[in-house]
Amino acid sequence: MKPSKYNHFFPYSETQCIAYNGLSNALALIDKSKFDEFNSFCNNGIPMSEDLNKDLRKGMFLIDDCIDELDVLRYRMFSTRYNSDTLSMTIAPTNDCQFDCIYCYEKDAVSNKYMTVETQDKLVEILESRKGLISHFSVTWYGGEPLMAFDIVESLSKRFIAICKENKIQYHASMISNGYMLDRHILKRMEHLDISVLQITIDGLPELHNKMRPLKGGGDTFETILDNLKNGFDLLPPVSLRINIDKDNTHAGEEIYKLLQKNNMLKKIKPYFGMITNDAGTYSTSQCLSMCDFSEITYDFATRTSDESDSSPVQYPTLKTAVCGADSANNYVVDAEGTLYKCWCDIGRDDRKVGSISSTNISTNNTLFKYLLFDPTTADSCKDCNVLPLCMGGCPYKRMAGNDDKCTNHKYILQKCLSDAISFFQERKNQEKQVSV
Repeated sequence: MKPSKYNHFFPYSETQCIAYNGLSNALALIDKSKFDEFNSFCNNGIPMSEDLNKDLRKGMFLIDDCIDELDVLRYRMFSTRYNSDTLSMTIAPTNDCQFDCIYCYEKDAVSNKYMTVETQDKLVEILESRKGLISHFSVTWYGGEPLMAFDIVESLSKRFIAICKENKIQYHASMISNGYMLDRHILKRMEHLDISVLQITIDGLPELHNKMRPLKGGGDTFETILDNLKNGFDLLPPVSLRINIDKDNTHAGEEIYKLLQKNNMLKKIKPYFGMITNDAGTYSTSQCLSMCDFSEITYDFATRTSDESDSSPVQYPTLKTAVCGADSANNYVVDAEGTLYKCWCDIGRDDRKVGSISSTNISTNNTLFKYLLFDPTTADSCKDCNVLPLCMGGCPYKRMAGNDDKCTNHKYILQKCLSDAISFFQERKNQEKQVSV
C-alpha cells in the first residue's frame, strides 16, 4: 500500500484534521492521533490498525502499490473526451449584437449575418444522423445576441425537440443573452422551447453597467434589462446572473445582490462573478484580476450570498474529466454561417476554425488536435500537481493563448472550501437530529 499523491490534510480543530482526497473526492475528519499513525506508516512503514487502514482505503487515501494514479486520471479523461453517447452544440444563430461591451472578445466577429434556412436544415440533419447513436443532446444558444434571431432559435428548438422526443433522446437547452430583448412576449414563446436556464449579465448598478455594456452608438441598457427581469419574473426559468469584474468593480456583486434582494428576486436569479480577461487583446491586462485573486473574491462573495436553501456546500470540489466542450470530441460551436469551432471564444478567428457543417473535412490548421490531444497527465506544468483531478489542465482556451494563469480556482481556495464544507455537513447533521427527536 501507498498514500495517494492527491491527499490533502488541513488543520481543523485542536483534536482533528480535515482529510480530503482528490482522486475519490472523499472528505472526512481524522483524529490527530490517527493522522499521526498514518504519517508513521507513510514515513517509517510502521503498520496501522486494521480499522484505520480500512477507512483510509475506502476514501482512496491509501491505494495499492500497483496503481498509477495518472493512469486512472488519463482513463477517466479519454473516456469522457471521446464519449459518443452525447452530442453538444453551442449555436450562434446570428453574429449580430446591439451592445458594444468594452471587454468583448468578439468585436471583430460581430456582423449582421444571420443563419440561413440551409444552415439550419444542416444542423437538423446532423441531429437526425445521430439518432439511435446518442442518448443526450444539449444546446447552448449563443451569439452575437441570440434574441436578435429568436425566430431561428424558436424554429430550430421545435425541430430539435420533436426529433429528441421521437427517438427518446434527452434534450437540454440553455441560453446566454444580454437580456435587453427579454420581454414577456419573448418569455412566453420561450416557455415551449425547453430552455431550462438563462445566463444574463449585469455588471453593477446603472452608472457602472451602462459604462461597461452600452448600446452600439451609445445608450443605456441597465434599466431595460432590469425591467425585463421584473416584469417577466413569473415566466423566467432559473437565471444565472453574471457580474463581470476586474480590479475596479469587485464591489458590484454586493450592490447587485442587495438590488435583487430588495426586489424579492433571489429565489430565481442567482448572481455570480465572471472574470474579465485580456486573452483576445480587447482589454487592459493591468485591470484584470489574477486567477488567485479572482478565486478568493468569488469564494467570499458566494459564501456571503449563500442561504439555507442551498443543497450543497459553496464551491465544493468536483472531479473533472474533460474540462469543457473545447476538449470534448462531440461538442462544437457553430456560428451563423455554419463554421465550426471548439471554443466560443474562438468565433470569428480564421486560425481557430475546425470545419464547417456543410463539409465532412476536418480543418488542417491543427486547432482541433491541440484542443483534443492535450494531456495534462503528461504535461510538465500539470502532471505533478496535487490538484490535477480538480483541474485537468485548466482552461483550454487560455492554454492555447499561452496564458500562464490558466489554473482553476481550487488551486487557491481548496482549504477554505473544505473547511466550510465540513461545517456545512455538520450543521445539516445537527438539523436532521433535531427533526428526528
